[in-house]
Amino acid sequence: MGERESTETRILDAVGAILSRKGFRFLGVNAIAREAGVDKVLIYRYFGGLQPLLRTFFSRRKYWPSTSEILETAGGGNADPATRAYALLRGYLRELKKSDAAREVLRGEIAGREDVAAETAEERYRQGMELLDLLREPDKETEGLTEMAALLSAGFTFLLLRRDVSSRYLGLDLRKEETWERLERTIHLLVKLYYKEKAPPEGRGLSCEEETT
Repeated sequence: MGERESTETRILDAVGAILSRKGFRFLGVNAIAREAGVDKVLIYRYFGGLQPLLRTFFSRRKYWPSTSEILETAGGGNADPATRAYALLRGYLRELKKSDAAREVLRGEIAGREDVAAETAEERYRQGMELLDLLREPDKETEGLTEMAALLSAGFTFLLLRRDVSSRYLGLDLRKEETWERLERTIHLLVKLYYKEKAPPEGRGLSCEEETT
């Protein structure tokens, strides 16, 4: 590895370290240079400034759980639709919960940081649609599926971001693991209720006329 490549690596490592440890509001050229132990002139020389540096970081470095990691955490790929949906949501929750960088990306987007959203939102949208497709059943009604997944994922995402700044929400202690275990069970219940409502009433099959139409 050449001297320039080594320095670029240290600078990119510094971005990730500050992002995970402190957050976006501390990401400035001076802070990154101090973290990397380099002259800030090199950030401009090698990357062209802060925004091009962030663009390089988001394109080259891991800052968000991959779909394969979420699926590995989820498991149960061949289970019934309700169990599979819950497993995917749980996998997403658990991966987001352990990734400081991912939560900082979300926090930056919510705060209106255009320099963050411009580099991250499209990729996350693509992944979200990919995961949503895994929840759909071929040739079956999926009304309300997107809304159900959006409400549940948005709910636990908010609670994760809340946990980073405050330990309590509506009496829940978000710093306790048992709280998240209860929340996971509640997600499971809500997913099961959704699929139960989508199923035909118990004991009612298709009539002969319905089967032939």
